[in-house]
Amino acid sequence: MVLFFMKTRFFRARCGAVAAFGALIFSFSVGAQDGAETVALQEVVVTASRSQQLLVDAIPSTTVIGRDAIERSQAIDLPSLLASEASFQFTQNGGRGTTSNVFLRGASGMQVLVLVDGVPMTRQDTSGSVGIEHIMLDQIDHVEIVRGNVSAIYGSGAVGGVIQIFTRAPSGRQTSYAQVEGGSFGSGKISAGFSGGQDDTKYTLGVGRNNTAAITAMSQTKYPLENPDLDGYRNTSFNFGVSQDISPGNRIGLRAQGSEGNVSFDGGGYGAVADVYKGVNNLQSWQLYSQNQLTEDWRSELTYSENRDYAYSDLTNNSYPWISDYTTQSKIVRWNNTLTINDFVWNAGFENQYQSIDGLYLYSSSSAYDTSALISKYRYVSSGFVGVSAVEGEHSFQANARLDAVNGSSGNDTHYLGYGFQLTPAWKLIASSSTAFNLAPLGYLYDPTYGNTGLLPETAVSNEWGVQWADSQQLLRMTNFNTRTRNLLQFGTTTFSNVANALNTGTEIMYSGKVRDVSLHGSYTRQYPINETTGALLSRRAQVMGAVGVSVPRGPWTVGADWRYTGERTDSNGQLLQYSVFDLKVRYAVTKDLTATARIDNLFDTEYQTAYGYNQTRTGAYIGLLWTQK
Repeated sequence: MVLFFMKTRFFRARCGAVAAFGALIFSFSVGAQDGAETVALQEVVVTASRSQQLLVDAIPSTTVIGRDAIERSQAIDLPSLLASEASFQFTQNGGRGTTSNVFLRGASGMQVLVLVDGVPMTRQDTSGSVGIEHIMLDQIDHVEIVRGNVSAIYGSGAVGGVIQIFTRAPSGRQTSYAQVEGGSFGSGKISAGFSGGQDDTKYTLGVGRNNTAAITAMSQTKYPLENPDLDGYRNTSFNFGVSQDISPGNRIGLRAQGSEGNVSFDGGGYGAVADVYKGVNNLQSWQLYSQNQLTEDWRSELTYSENRDYAYSDLTNNSYPWISDYTTQSKIVRWNNTLTINDFVWNAGFENQYQSIDGLYLYSSSSAYDTSALISKYRYVSSGFVGVSAVEGEHSFQANARLDAVNGSSGNDTHYLGYGFQLTPAWKLIASSSTAFNLAPLGYLYDPTYGNTGLLPETAVSNEWGVQWADSQQLLRMTNFNTRTRNLLQFGTTTFSNVANALNTGTEIMYSGKVRDVSLHGSYTRQYPINETTGALLSRRAQVMGAVGVSVPRGPWTVGADWRYTGERTDSNGQLLQYSVFDLKVRYAVTKDLTATARIDNLFDTEYQTAYGYNQTRTGAYIGLLWTQK
């Protein structure tokens, strides 16, 4: 009875907090200036076509999350930032830092290409998906998201879309920042950085550290034999850049960034209560580039880049001890050219990519290792691409073609064709058709236990159409999409196999903008991702997702709220229930450079899972300070 009374009081207190917060937002909105200055939608994106264009002109469904929006969100890592975006869904095996997967329009993480400053963050092990859970936001300037099939622009892996992360770049302007934060679950965060330069030399440097004692990753109710200890996480990240202007329009530079995550996790329902699981994941990339304005209309960029993904798992203190130690790498030479002829923007170039995996897996049913497996494989992917985009009066279009050849074999050719028609100054009709392919990771092909060298690339065909409405401060877009994927790569009975064909049809609605001074965003997705071979829904994909967010400034205060919903899903071990999560956020400008922040995540203490049997973080409160030199 006492417990019921306490819970009731707790629930009423939270409802009161929400009501008070709602009243606060309403009063702030009413108090906002009616005569707020109208600013045209002049956001520029590059990911949608590989050339600069206005966001409202992009034919693929595209979103930009700028640095201001990142700071308003108070998100820690990339999964939490993207969780409210249209057609996005994340699964995670526990709290922060544990293994995660992204789904974009029903496509799995292996079918979603992640770029950092243009460098593909591909992973060649038996997971195939990038460890986005280790990408913190301290070093990020902005993020661009392109939904849908754009393999004709970026090659293998861009079936569901592209997430491109742009780190803080050298600006030449003297700026600096520092941030501290602490709160629930033993969480702490500190980061700092600066940019500057003189004459033709520019530089930037940033570092960050995040840690949390977190939660126990697996549900003790479903898996009572799992270790109930707290599965903590620690992350260290950095970003560095320097550039030198050689002459007007000509620049050379170096970018480098990375993060290392140290995580404790649980074993998936196997083993004993005393078992301990630990892992390290290190993501690094660097890039040398030369940007050259060869003529007034011809801009060229030559880059050499490397990406390294190191993953280590230590399960030596377990009932079934083992160690895995893998490094996957990509080395890329790319020559990209942008040529403007009248209103037509042409983009063409070549790319050569070296992909490799080197790893060791040790296993024993006793304390001494008696079984080991070594993998060391590589391949070359050579590519040529060309594209053109234009806006001519009421008409806009984009066409791309690409050919990718693996180890000199016959290539995978892909295309993208898109068209837009401006009905009125605000309304626009958009349609596109495209093809894609996705190479099997080297781990799928050559893993000593589960590999299958006969795997075929996945291929996909997508068609979509929609309507867009835009005014000076708002953008609304509705898209109907249909994607059929053949030779779907999955784990079969004993090995990786091309086991199925998949189909996803759906409708996606997204909105962002301002009403007076109030920033708003929202999304809704309804989809039907099925295995065409069996007719069953694809695992862990929700059919319905939605999110709403609001941020209201008034004087030195900015208050905000975010709500997101994910519908029921199937999983291999059981059904995952629908859930909704509500977050509250407050910012106070102490001075023009110093801001105090506070937030409550999961206000109503929702108990939910994104992967069967794995806990997600319950209610948490956090406060911090952000100093930015204006």
